[in-house]
Amino acid sequence: MSQSATPAASEHRGESALRRGDLSVLWATQWTMRMLLGGLFIFAAWNKLHPASSPQAMNGPQTFASSVQAFKLGLPDWAIRASVSVTPWLEVVSGLALILGVWRRGAALIMSVMLVGFILLIASVLWRNMSVECGCFGKLSPFCPKSVGWCNIAQNSVMLLVALFLTLTRPASMRLAK
Repeated sequence: MSQSATPAASEHRGESALRRGDLSVLWATQWTMRMLLGGLFIFAAWNKLHPASSPQAMNGPQTFASSVQAFKLGLPDWAIRASVSVTPWLEVVSGLALILGVWRRGAALIMSVMLVGFILLIASVLWRNMSVECGCFGKLSPFCPKSVGWCNIAQNSVMLLVALFLTLTRPASMRLAK
């Protein structure tokens, strides 16, 4: 067997064990991040779009519209309606694209832009010392208290880091060992 065919020689030439493994660690990391971030965006969209089952239910487009209005951004009604209509569908499409690996980097970029916007909106509420309930996940609040605060900024910042990682890294391939 020639020296260049041995694993030690391969690593000497700069070929990492990462590339020679059964599964690329980078591929597994990207796949996990895609599933989690895409799933969170689809979950958030579903909770925004899901019709309320009763007038007392705190779910669906009406609640999301109320949440957007509570931010008191001074936007005209048509802009709020457009935001309420477009945001969940952007979340669905980008979430599905990310999970399916179709236009992965573009989907992650769209998510990054949305997350920066969400972070800025939450920061504006905190800056103005307002008490606003988050409509991010409908009536559910899986990670942070219902009232927006620093937890929401931290939550969105973590998701932004994941989205930026997926935007800036090339898709890794799953390599099977020979």
